[in-house]
Amino acid sequence: MKKIFTYVGLIIGSFFIGFLTFYFLMPVISAHSRTVDVPYLKHMTIKESRDFLKSLGLKSEIQDSVYSREVESGRVIETIPSKKEEVRIGSVIKLIVSKGPGKIRLPSIIGLSREKAIDSLDHYGITNRVIINIPVKEKGRDGTIIKTRPSIEDSLEKGGKLTIFIGKEKREVFLMPNLIGLPLSEAKEILADYELELAPIKRVKSVKEEVLLQTPLAGVEVTLGDTIRLVVGQK
Repeated sequence: MKKIFTYVGLIIGSFFIGFLTFYFLMPVISAHSRTVDVPYLKHMTIKESRDFLKSLGLKSEIQDSVYSREVESGRVIETIPSKKEEVRIGSVIKLIVSKGPGKIRLPSIIGLSREKAIDSLDHYGITNRVIINIPVKEKGRDGTIIKTRPSIEDSLEKGGKLTIFIGKEKREVFLMPNLIGLPLSEAKEILADYELELAPIKRVKSVKEEVLLQTPLAGVEVTLGDTIRLVVGQK
């Protein structure tokens, strides 16, 4: 009889322990095991980031928007918590989004000498500069700033390149300007200023759509009407 009670007690005890485990311990264990690592979202659009987080059972909100030259406007720079951190399912991931590079107003340097223009640009912190000589007929404009790209009326991205065109007295023979790194439209404009002919353009696949090679090279003597050959990159 005692054995029967013992067996019944063991059965009841086992049932009770199972009941406690299922209703109290399992939810705790399950809740702690339902975690996921924060994914790498840098350079993704806001929609792409939110869709990806949602697929992992995570929520999202925009924490802040900041200027960035590295990350395109409207794309994610970083997250809070950061990538690879373990979070609970249902957690809110905060997104830091790029506003693109900041912009600065250009100082008025048209008509200034090269030295004064450079001093003015240095004062504004504009150091990424390309200087190109273009022929002018008027001697009074020789050695002065004729135009810039972007133009003075426009804004320049912080750290962006400013192309400065300086007047050079027009001569029959002159040194070939450097066109490498310029957009094709800008290169064509310079060739027109120098009254140089452009041969059929050779295009090659490249990350950047700009002039990659030129013939003759920069610094070589050329004459009005000479033909110039360009190799231009295209995506």
